[in-house]
Amino acid sequence: MMVRKLAEFKRLGGGLVLLPGDMEPFSTDSVVLYKVLSLADRAFYVEPGLVFDAMTALNLLRMNDISQLQVLTMAEIGDGLRALKLPHRFPHKRLPHNLRAGALHGLMAERCELNAAEIAVGVLADCMHDNFTCAGGDSWKDINHQKTLFDEDDHFADKIFRYYNAGWRSLCLRHGLDPEKTAKEMQDIIDGRGLRGQIHEIADTASYMLGDLAEIERASMRSEVANSDAGRKFREIIRASQEEWDIWNHVAVEDYKLVVTNPWALENFLRLRMMLWEKLYQNPATKFLELLARDIMYPYLVNHKRINLAELPLRGDAWLHDLVERKMGLAAGALMRLDLLGEFPRRMCFPTWVQALDEEDRRHASGAFTLMFSTKDFQASKSKTDKYFVKGPEGKVISFKEARPTEAKLIDEIARLSVASHKSVNVCWVENPVIPDNLRPAWEEARARWRERK
Repeated sequence: MMVRKLAEFKRLGGGLVLLPGDMEPFSTDSVVLYKVLSLADRAFYVEPGLVFDAMTALNLLRMNDISQLQVLTMAEIGDGLRALKLPHRFPHKRLPHNLRAGALHGLMAERCELNAAEIAVGVLADCMHDNFTCAGGDSWKDINHQKTLFDEDDHFADKIFRYYNAGWRSLCLRHGLDPEKTAKEMQDIIDGRGLRGQIHEIADTASYMLGDLAEIERASMRSEVANSDAGRKFREIIRASQEEWDIWNHVAVEDYKLVVTNPWALENFLRLRMMLWEKLYQNPATKFLELLARDIMYPYLVNHKRINLAELPLRGDAWLHDLVERKMGLAAGALMRLDLLGEFPRRMCFPTWVQALDEEDRRHASGAFTLMFSTKDFQASKSKTDKYFVKGPEGKVISFKEARPTEAKLIDEIARLSVASHKSVNVCWVENPVIPDNLRPAWEEARARWRERK
């Protein structure tokens, strides 16, 4: 590696360091702690400091075993899907997302002229903001009444002490922080309160968009994906991402609010975000594995006490997949495959639940394995056009929605359409399935629930 002047390495707070713009990414022998991570057109790494010490004290490394996109698949299920090489799912993890969010927070906080202590706590908050995500990710949030347990933001400060009390107090002592006060600060940041809370909102959103876009671009290069409906949607997203949308480089503080100084970049940012929700996150054709777990396997394991829910915030995806595969009688690694039941699934859509039930009955009678769900049950898509601030024509700080009502309306419409299909009820099926004996009762319980639904 070429020798560079120390001043060329920009310190972002908490021990995150931004590399010079013309410097090639590198990694040292330590695969995780010094791994260089992408920040759009720059790269950063973690040096010894607050975040480095938190890696072990607060088990931040667990996030390297939690999938960023849960179990969304790269290909859309349908009549055309007959073969697909592994991987079927997106492979990237939450640890790079958390660290990238911390780097973005540090960049913006410095531009807002916050002091070093404020920046360090803000960077740490973003580097661990998803730290209480359960094994299996967001797919657990809709399981009966357990949302509070499965919401990583809820009672964040309390969870720091519940899960990492000794490590947290030791970390704070080492870095001159008050444990209770700092935990409360971090809760406020993650809840979006105050200036650093607004910085967190951009840092978190921009970070997951950057990470997901990189994986979408890789997936779109696979020949069996490139020529599919998913490939077409991925190319639309990639084209939109080539417009200027780096709002983290265009922020300032006005009237105690974080203001985006480039409204055009903000418009592109908001539109691109909603395209990701419409074409990937809320796309029912990519959710077969997620809904198979959420609607059939997880409820059965919970109702029959085959899983200890208290372990989920402490474990990773590998542990959960191993447990589910063993309890359901599936082969090791099955939850990574769309063809886990022998063949690739197919899908049809219907305007009403009753019509879909008739189709499900018909497929079941023919010997197929079935799965039913409605897109109306998906997490609501929010355009957030009212959440980001710009300067209006008269210099007053107002929301993007107020400043650009026409553009905001178009973005709001993308959010509405992402789950507004007139054929919202989906029936998926696998012909000639190989159904393990342990999975069959879970499936039959799910089928009974589908028939109770109005």
